[in-house]
Amino acid sequence: MFILILALVIMTVLAVVGVPILIAAPVLACFVALLSGLDLYEAIAVTYMGGVSNYVLNYFLMFVLGALFGKLCELSGATESIARAVVNKFGEKYIVLGIIIASAILAFGGVNLFVALFAIYPLAMSMFRRADIPRRLFPAAYIAGAGTFAMTAPFTPSTQNIIPTSYLGTTLSAGVVPGVIGSIFCAVAVCVYMQWRTVQVKNKGEHFESISGEDIGIEENTALPNVIISLVPMIALIVILNVTDLPIIGSLTLGLLIAFVVYFKWLPHNFLAFWKHINAGAQNGIMSLINTAAIVGFGSTVTATPAFASMAAQIKGWGANGNAYLIAALAVAIMAGISGSASGGLGIAVPIAADIFLPMGVSAGALHRIAAVASSALDSLPHNGFVNTCLQYSKSNHAKSYFDIFIVSVVITIIELALVIALFSMGLG
Repeated sequence: MFILILALVIMTVLAVVGVPILIAAPVLACFVALLSGLDLYEAIAVTYMGGVSNYVLNYFLMFVLGALFGKLCELSGATESIARAVVNKFGEKYIVLGIIIASAILAFGGVNLFVALFAIYPLAMSMFRRADIPRRLFPAAYIAGAGTFAMTAPFTPSTQNIIPTSYLGTTLSAGVVPGVIGSIFCAVAVCVYMQWRTVQVKNKGEHFESISGEDIGIEENTALPNVIISLVPMIALIVILNVTDLPIIGSLTLGLLIAFVVYFKWLPHNFLAFWKHINAGAQNGIMSLINTAAIVGFGSTVTATPAFASMAAQIKGWGANGNAYLIAALAVAIMAGISGSASGGLGIAVPIAADIFLPMGVSAGALHRIAAVASSALDSLPHNGFVNTCLQYSKSNHAKSYFDIFIVSVVITIIELALVIALFSMGLG
């Protein structure tokens, strides 16, 4: 545990200073292997790369198809149409709530976190300037909408909701009643906190800070699809994933085709320009996959250490004699925290939890929903890749913005996790 905690601290420091995860993950895998007495060559060439390659093999198409779906939403202007409609509906007093809801809608619609960020940020800054809200609140508002309840709720087509299906044989609606209750609690809590926080910082005299050279204007006369049309492919994807018996890859492919047909009028009709954008979208999906796979490889190295084998045996004993739901939640949350990735933590911990708890008769649906929620409890610690991207893109930093990110994406999600575990333990769902 000391080695793992030390590795986590080092990874956090490396992330904060800007070291890419593709470098930090294998370096820390070497660090863990050496201190744990593993053969270094085998730990990297076999264990680490085995974890990386298996993750890529299992999720390559899912990441790429998801990224392409998001790219079509972006290219057509659908994401901006939805964001404008929601934010403008809420008015200046509730701009932050509008950002949270717009972000959540895009996340529920299957739009990639990065794509949604690029779509919402310019609009948010324009509205923040109009309402004189400090820009340092934007990262927390965006993550509250896109990276909490919308990422782990039943039915959502997020990676975090899809991964457990591969190991548990469940569907995206698994654990629906406790999951929905937990998601509603989380949604209300993050909205209440961010609205209160906005009033608080404005009362302290903070204002919007303009940055020289930043263009945050939005051309209102740009032709965009109607907000209803914009939502059609997103709703269709959610329905296909949850109602049909198509495999995940088939569902994503069908959703992609529907998006192409519905958005065709607003897509670039220059053949070369269109495929240039599509290629960029695919590359974004591949880079997200590789970064996550690098983290999973680090987790695979951790699981090969003697200390982890001992800890797994201890966990199995706790699960047999205590609350299996709590133990599974801790396993996923800790691995997500160590790896700095919700999907990475799920990829490491869920197969282990499945091997331990399913033979005991523990509900696969409950494990699915608890694992999904647990993956968001500690994933957004300071070394999380998306947290750092969001801070950099919005011209902020940890000192200015991370406190609020921590409250909405760690504190509130831990409370949500405790609520969901309690509901399942009481026999609900």
